[in-house]
Amino acid sequence: MSTRCPDGESCNRRGLGTMRTMSLLFLAVLAASAAQAQSPSQAQSLAPLPSIPSAIRLDPPIAPPANAVAAATPITALSSSSRAREHPGVQYLLMKTVVAQSIGVLKTRALPVEAGGYNLLKYCWTPANVLGDWGESAGLTGEMVVRALETLSWSRDLARAGYAEAPVAEAIGRYEAALVAANFAEATHERALDALRAELESLQMRTPGSSEIVVRARCNQQPSSFALNVATAPEGGRPRFIPYVLHQFCLAQQLDPADAVRCDYWKSAKAEAPMSFAGETVYSVAWPENVVTTGRFNPDEQRSTGTVTLRQRPQKK
Repeated sequence: MSTRCPDGESCNRRGLGTMRTMSLLFLAVLAASAAQAQSPSQAQSLAPLPSIPSAIRLDPPIAPPANAVAAATPITALSSSSRAREHPGVQYLLMKTVVAQSIGVLKTRALPVEAGGYNLLKYCWTPANVLGDWGESAGLTGEMVVRALETLSWSRDLARAGYAEAPVAEAIGRYEAALVAANFAEATHERALDALRAELESLQMRTPGSSEIVVRARCNQQPSSFALNVATAPEGGRPRFIPYVLHQFCLAQQLDPADAVRCDYWKSAKAEAPMSFAGETVYSVAWPENVVTTGRFNPDEQRSTGTVTLRQRPQKK
């Protein structure tokens, strides 16, 4: 049931005040989360990805991100995706920490600032291009992954382009607050991007030597092809998969990432059809006689053959 304001002007003032308050609160929490994420002692608690993964790994040492205990929602009955929908602000901050620690090093490698200025759309990230087959089904959680990658890259790149860190962080915080308030709706994303561009252009005028800000679409809207066939050795294994970043997100929420009901991003291998793997992926294979093999792999290492083969580990005697 909606509440009507007696006059449009007072409603507008109330809406602006609410948005301003949300923005300031979001900025404060974001700053605290960023400071926590940068703590060296905490960062060591996550098993880091190697810069060049070399092989399919069995039973990887996967640890929860550093702020899992502090940021996990107390509503323990909800699945991971439900938590994201119920508490988008807190869960986005948690996702940003997870992305920075798990896939940020690989995905946010800096591209040079072009002669025509810094393009806010220079990276071609979409849920499909970051998560493959999980791009659509991950829903709001997938959008959080993409926006976390986007804003982490802006923060780094704009500092290199001559901008002061603090005002850029505030502008990006307001952009993120607008997205959270609208549950990451695409229409709001476009308006928030326009507002961010205006803020950065104003900052650029006051910052001698900084790069011009542009918003120039340069990406093919069709998702990239990441299809791989799936095989098990021996045959008869029943594999299932989850993107590494979503696996780590469940850990950060204090959920058992092996529980496909609570960590509700797992997908079983498609019968007689390839699957799209965009990045580091965790797998679990159920074999006859209740034997399970787990691990993770880098799909880029399998592109040349077009098939990822998951092998049963010999049983210990």
